[in-house]
Amino acid sequence: MSIRRTEIQKLKTGQYIMVEDEPCIIKATERSKSGKHGHAKVRVVCVGVFDNNKRSLTIPSGHMCEIPEIIKGTAQINFIEENSINIMDLETYESVDVNWPVEEDLKTKLKELQANPGKMSLAQVDYWQLAGKTLINRVIVN
Repeated sequence: MSIRRTEIQKLKTGQYIMVEDEPCIIKATERSKSGKHGHAKVRVVCVGVFDNNKRSLTIPSGHMCEIPEIIKGTAQINFIEENSINIMDLETYESVDVNWPVEEDLKTKLKELQANPGKMSLAQVDYWQLAGKTLINRVIVN
């Protein structure tokens, strides 16, 4: 799990941040002016990548925060089970078990592939690895 650190004030909408050991995508940031005796504050509203929970933080602008490194890859589907999907990276040949995606269109494509094993051998997925977990982003059916 590779994580780097950066100042909270440098983050923008659409970037990723670690909140409570969960990778989140930033939906909004708001900066307040510094007061008479204090630092400027940054308010961040974000949504968890894996659990879709909304989180918000208020942090002084000079503080550091953790940013997850995203490793992107393409994989072939080995087999699809009820609880997980086994994929194999096309470059390293490493096999990984991945949970079912949250998006409905990805679920329907994977269920069609599960029903037709002939098509499954030709299909590929784009995946992301972040914070030690794997996420399927796209299903490519040739």
